[in-house]
Amino acid sequence: MAYKAFISCSVEDLDLARDLATRLESAGVAVNPVERTGADDLFSTKIPRDLRQADEIFVIVTNESLHNSNLMFEMGAASSLKKRVTPVIVGVKPTEVPSLIKNMRHIQYPELADYIKNLEEQLKVA
Repeated sequence: MAYKAFISCSVEDLDLARDLATRLESAGVAVNPVERTGADDLFSTKIPRDLRQADEIFVIVTNESLHNSNLMFEMGAASSLKKRVTPVIVGVKPTEVPSLIKNMRHIQYPELADYIKNLEEQLKVA
């Protein structure tokens, strides 16, 4: 069974999320389609189902998304499902990163290639 990823992002960060999806797919990770259709999806069955099916949830954290309640909802839902949550921080000063995210294992965007390479190696061993 393929390793599955869910990418949580704000509408402003769709290009970053698509880039992450492309990189993950090239490493053999199945990625849910990257889309933001609105707050109603949070309470529909689609996002909760996609979160349940994912092995890892990547959360794109930018200045635009710092106060996005949808992202915080998805992070909380993923945590309650005991999923691996990986915030990807892009262009946010360390002093502006919320303490919730600071206390999690997170990566800076420039570290993404190394993270994905390590993930790909782990998947080959598994």
